[in-house]
Amino acid sequence: QVRAGEIVCIYGLMGAGRTELLEAVAGRGELVEGRVMLEGQNVAGLTIAERIACGLSLVPEDRQRDGLVQIMAIRENLTLSSLGRFTRAFHLDLKAEARTAIDFIKRLTIKVASAENPVSTLSGGNQQKVVIGKALMTNPKILLMDEPSRGIDIGAKAEVFRTMRKLAAEGLGILFVTSDLDEVRALSDRILVMANGRISGEFPGDADAAAIIG
Repeated sequence: QVRAGEIVCIYGLMGAGRTELLEAVAGRGELVEGRVMLEGQNVAGLTIAERIACGLSLVPEDRQRDGLVQIMAIRENLTLSSLGRFTRAFHLDLKAEARTAIDFIKRLTIKVASAENPVSTLSGGNQQKVVIGKALMTNPKILLMDEPSRGIDIGAKAEVFRTMRKLAAEGLGILFVTSDLDEVRALSDRILVMANGRISGEFPGDADAAAIIG
């Protein structure tokens, strides 16, 4: 369970089933059994696009493979999941799309020379912010984040974490996965420990590290 404005972490080692769980919730993986409830509605039978429309959005673990189209512009990557909001009849309102992309670049402090540059020209941390921005542009109620700091330097991690805290303060529910215990304790309001495909424990965000790994 994740509440509005809450950051919940799923902590576990590689192979614990964390990514599979997030992908099942988002609709990318098959749900063998159970329900996915969002504000009282069971979305388990919906497509990925329908779940996004209901308010679920996933920031995938591998941003290079699953989160970005490297040859496309930063602007195009940001708006890729929400093109419907810029469509007028059979045409794309490019001015509205560009304005919104610039707004999100400023909001997330993405360091760019131009929104029209290929996303591949950005650093790892700024690429991750583009992936987050793309998800946020769908107006989610719950943001699923799989290893949000993977492959980025310490400075970029701090910026991504500040962004996560800011989003939670604005009322967004965040469910994120990590195997880094320092991240768990720095960010979480609640901690769920996962092992062998099951939730094996639940702790408050200020829990002792020894208790979490025990």
